[in-house]
Amino acid sequence: MMPGAILGWIFTIFGFACPIENEILRIFWIVVACIFCIGYPVELLTSIPIGKKAGISAGTTVLKTLIFGFAWWLPVKMGVLNK
Repeated sequence: MMPGAILGWIFTIFGFACPIENEILRIFWIVVACIFCIGYPVELLTSIPIGKKAGISAGTTVLKTLIFGFAWWLPVKMGVLNK
């Protein structure tokens, strides 16, 4: 899922840089952009305490949450993914 998050960011940045002509693709881009630009920062409310409990610095937690979202902090919470 983490590579998918990277592709999502690339798609979002591309959509800002180059206007999308296809209406369906533009709507999809709006949804993805909202998830990445609004949803990921909101996830910080959940991920910072999880990172702190796992012994991960706040800076690392913020960076990885903003890049990967729940694909990063959920496995940390479950104990599957370490630092």
